[in-house]
Amino acid sequence: MSTLHQLPHLNHRLNRHLLLITAALVVLGAVLLLASWTTKTTAKAETLTIANTPTDLATDQPKRVYQYFHVEKTTPAKPKLTRLATAQQPATQSESTTEWGWPYTGGRYVTSTFGKRDLADSPWHDGVDFNAGVGSKIHAIHAGKVIFVGNPMKRGVTDAYPLGLGKDVVVTKTAAGDEIIYQEFAMGKQTHTVHVGDTVKTGQVIATQASGHLHLGITNHKSWVSAQNDWQNPAAHSWQDPLKLLKTAA
Repeated sequence: MSTLHQLPHLNHRLNRHLLLITAALVVLGAVLLLASWTTKTTAKAETLTIANTPTDLATDQPKRVYQYFHVEKTTPAKPKLTRLATAQQPATQSESTTEWGWPYTGGRYVTSTFGKRDLADSPWHDGVDFNAGVGSKIHAIHAGKVIFVGNPMKRGVTDAYPLGLGKDVVVTKTAAGDEIIYQEFAMGKQTHTVHVGDTVKTGQVIATQASGHLHLGITNHKSWVSAQNDWQNPAAHSWQDPLKLLKTAA
């Protein structure tokens, strides 16, 4: 058979082969496309599965347990107010143990000062005299403990005026060791309202004036009995000037 006669046959075979190859490529493409679509769908499905899986199943962490308690609402209790009973205490009374105060209320009533003077045969005055009038209440000028009340002759000190202390004397001792002598306020009777062992506060009533004046003396860290021996001896420095201390009071 000549070559010219074989050409139609060869073309027919070539076309058939091309058709088979094309069909195979189409099938292969479809398979690949299907495989790709299946992979994406599976991944999406897996993603959705994980996203919708409860946390306690998708992780290894332990479950959280929540407990709820009923708490009753309470109102804080209001503090109780206590009224202080101060009506029975003098207005000038102080709780402080370091404050000074005047022996009378309503004024100072100083009639004779501390130091040099020429009166009653005495060139020197070992205290300060006050006179608010008979019947006036005498107040403690400083906090302290009462160490003596009554007639000073019980301690060997004369009570005869003008050289004595009178029939009634009140002596207190401060925490600093000074002794305060309230004397000459009662020349004929006793009017003190405190007793030995009492603790007095500044401004507390301790006696009533029953004579012409109150003599107030403050020792310089000495016993009031021994200081009486220096009542005319300023060089002994047994006595302090009360006014210098009282002027610090309000």
